[in-house]
Amino acid sequence: MTSTQSRWPTRHRALLVLGLSATAALGASMACSTNGGSGGGSGGGQPSSSGGSSTASGGAASSGGASAATGGANAATGGANAATGGASATGGGGGGTGTGGETAAGGSGSGGAPAACDASSAPTITRLGHQTVVESDDFTVMVYAAQPPGSEDWYLVDALGYVRVFSGGVLQEAPFLDVSAEVQNSTFGSSAPSGGSQGYDERGLLSIAFPPDYQTSGKFYVTLIPTSGSLIDHDLVLEYTRDGDNPLQADPATRKAIIDFDTSGAATNDFYSKYHNASTVLFGPDGMLYVGMGDGGGDCNAARPGTPQDVASPYGKILRLDPSQPEPYAAEGNPFADGGDARVFHYGVRNPFRFSFDSGTGDLYIGEVGQWMHDSIAFAPAGAAGLNFGWPAFEATQENPSQQCASQTDLRAGSTRQEPIFDLVHGSEGGVSNLIVAIVGGKVYRGSAIPELAGAYLFGEFYPNRPMRALYQCGDQTSAITSIDKVCDPNTPNVPCFVPMADAPELRQVGAIVQGNDGELYIPANGNALLKIVPAP
Repeated sequence: MTSTQSRWPTRHRALLVLGLSATAALGASMACSTNGGSGGGSGGGQPSSSGGSSTASGGAASSGGASAATGGANAATGGANAATGGASATGGGGGGTGTGGETAAGGSGSGGAPAACDASSAPTITRLGHQTVVESDDFTVMVYAAQPPGSEDWYLVDALGYVRVFSGGVLQEAPFLDVSAEVQNSTFGSSAPSGGSQGYDERGLLSIAFPPDYQTSGKFYVTLIPTSGSLIDHDLVLEYTRDGDNPLQADPATRKAIIDFDTSGAATNDFYSKYHNASTVLFGPDGMLYVGMGDGGGDCNAARPGTPQDVASPYGKILRLDPSQPEPYAAEGNPFADGGDARVFHYGVRNPFRFSFDSGTGDLYIGEVGQWMHDSIAFAPAGAAGLNFGWPAFEATQENPSQQCASQTDLRAGSTRQEPIFDLVHGSEGGVSNLIVAIVGGKVYRGSAIPELAGAYLFGEFYPNRPMRALYQCGDQTSAITSIDKVCDPNTPNVPCFVPMADAPELRQVGAIVQGNDGELYIPANGNALLKIVPAP
């Protein structure tokens, strides 16, 4: 384990109406889905739909606890009861330091068939612990972490252009990948994020993905939005191959662009038109490469109006790629290969900063950072293709978003909207006062160490004073929400919260929630640490 005195790094708001701020990273056994099979493209050009999902809605309450279920039909999709819950937002500012930690073991996950799913009540969680895997001031804005298949090593992504390897309990001194020359002149700051426009930036090096055959092919993929150089503000998905002589370093000469979207065609050149980028890249259960592509930026989709509802455009989409195919690397079986962009798999998203597949069912969960009023979690059951999540005709559950965002875009002709399973309401004012909300899509827990978390989808928010949450998704039924404070408050001892183990720092900022090869969940946190979620004492 590596540990140094923590300095609160710069932050990159994960996306959207907030961008990551100046400090830490930008800006869970099964999600209880009864859908089997693996995710993959279905043939033909017609969208498929899973029917109606219930929506869980969370307001930003000042104190927490589990959300209460309320009745009511979900009119938009014909789903069942909606769960409405106040979100706990205790916790606070400053960064924890911490010194200790343990190396996380790799190996295989728990596997096995998902347990029976019950969405009749919220996950019963009282305390969760977290321990340090690695913490170092060598990181400025750690936003993501991943393990290659079969490996115990962690590859840690710093948004300022580095990938570092934590191997054998040691943080390797030389970067695995260094593209920092392309991430100069960013607007990252050096103080703790407070929301608003402080340290606003959503660019940089944002994620890394390893294919199933990494051990033999050596290939890997990253998302990069340069802040300097000849490719400034391009949305890039890059393929590299590790060095033949040193497997802990990439070979820069092997760089190949799988996606390179430049800034041409944008309707506005304002500050915000640079954002809502290709933030996450990962391999799905079908072995294909998935990319979350934002809407192209601008307030209310102003930079590229209407593109999320245009299946001929890659913006505002979940893309499904096959890097082994010729350019444009579209995967076979995508739903809009005839008459649209052949790479498009789902559409109608604004800023899908973090998304993931349930490793047991293949269901897809998307953390959608909204505009002024709503962030949300979108859901696509395994096997569904061509779903429309509604943006910008809808912002989460709100049709034709009002106030600052009066959309002039209708839903794509002949389509129906896939209702979100969770709606995080920012408030009524809109504007910069709501730039302290940035949802971070999470992961369904499939590990074995924390039985009370089994079957729950755990997700979070970037900012320090914003809670984590958990829900069950059982087919088209969504449970009530359990809100989990990042920091325990002795004045509210019955509120679920995270407990630092040993000398681990307090959990403040969340860049992502990822699954290790041991089936447990990990959080790139506070801009300079990788934390493992463990049972609380």
